[in-house]
Amino acid sequence: MRRVAIVHFAATWLMVGLIWTIHTVHYPLFAKVGEAAYVEFQANHVERIGRLLRLPWLLEGLTLLGLMWFAFLGNERRLRIPVAIGAAAMAVVLVISGFWSAPAHGELANGFDAAVHHRLMAANLVRTLAWTVRGITAVWIVALLWPSWPVSPGDTSS
Repeated sequence: MRRVAIVHFAATWLMVGLIWTIHTVHYPLFAKVGEAAYVEFQANHVERIGRLLRLPWLLEGLTLLGLMWFAFLGNERRLRIPVAIGAAAMAVVLVISGFWSAPAHGELANGFDAAVHHRLMAANLVRTLAWTVRGITAVWIVALLWPSWPVSPGDTSS
């Protein structure tokens, strides 16, 4: 379970950093690209960002499932609240990604549209905040588990 919690923490915080970078740097630049280069820029963004986030997002989701198993089917009742909050935040992320972000990128694939871009930014702000909640719950989970971790690899006294 410790390894699951550490991988979850690392993957989640990588995604938190990525989403804040996308929201504060990359998405605002969509409006500055210019019409001539925009379609190619959008296609490159979708392809490259997809490659970058595929593995950490997958690891984040799989480790969340593992933590849910430990918390709700195993003996780690103390993890139930942060895991449940993290799972709810992940549900928000997935719904926004599937119903707002991906369709907006599909519409922007044909060229920049200020209204679609505004809709993407608004939805992504909620997604960014939800991922930040996920980061907080990842810290919370590690903090709950930390006191029971051995001091050294061979120490099993705690």
